[in-house]
Amino acid sequence: MGALLDQKHEKLFSLLDTNGDGVIAENDFELMAGRVLTAADEESTEKGEKYADEMRNYWQALRDTADADGDGRISRDEFRQALRQVSGTFDTLVGPLYQAGFHLADRDDDGLVGREDFVAVLAAIGVPAPEAGVAFDRLTGQSGQLTKDQLMTAASQYYCNEDPADTASHLLFGAL
Repeated sequence: MGALLDQKHEKLFSLLDTNGDGVIAENDFELMAGRVLTAADEESTEKGEKYADEMRNYWQALRDTADADGDGRISRDEFRQALRQVSGTFDTLVGPLYQAGFHLADRDDDGLVGREDFVAVLAAIGVPAPEAGVAFDRLTGQSGQLTKDQLMTAASQYYCNEDPADTASHLLFGAL
């Protein structure tokens, strides 16, 4: 893996380690889901339930893939090893969570997410709001609206792509 991909994976680990204890565990996913649902004001809705379900599914898949020692916690090293496998399974392992997150932020169900909703969701997962705003602006360009395809492409490139030359995906979760 190259240096940029390592930086992106380190950033992702730090966001998923929601409580900051140096490992990723189920309670990190529960905490993050709660923050996102509160920020989106979707705690008791069908969209909220779908997002919470996908957070649980992502945790289970990540644990099954990464928890090499079976202790129910994922270390930085275990996380790095697991992400090397993600490129082939992104659509089934990670994609559903991003799709659910998109639908959560698409408050009026028009297939577009505005800047305010995007920033609110990313801030809830730990990305500083100004950095989330920059990511949104770079991802959407002149349109000012994010599509699901744009988000899915950016997320896939964030996990799997080393070269940021023609994409803003490396900013998806804030500055590296």
